[in-house]
Amino acid sequence: MFERKLTSSNGQKSPAQTVISQVSEGGEPVEFIYNGVRFHINEKLTTWLQTNDWWKKLDQGEVKESVSKYWQVEAAPVGALTTFEIEFNQESNSWRITPSSRVKNK
Repeated sequence: MFERKLTSSNGQKSPAQTVISQVSEGGEPVEFIYNGVRFHINEKLTTWLQTNDWWKKLDQGEVKESVSKYWQVEAAPVGALTTFEIEFNQESNSWRITPSSRVKNK
């Protein structure tokens, strides 16, 4: 089910896609598309919050803080698991997915 690469309807190669395709009721990612392949998250390894450098972006004395929530997950299209970091930026209401070099602690 997940092993097929998604292609455009005209058969031409489309730019790499990185989108969240399914989110839980609590707002956590469940499935995503990375480079045209649909991945299902098998395990959430860790999560964390990160703020922007708000002290560098003071606007007329007003603090504008942006918070991003990250998930490090193991996900697979059928077969080998791959580790990814998924970011949700609250300010821009956008997702970003990147492969991770971090190793799972056992």
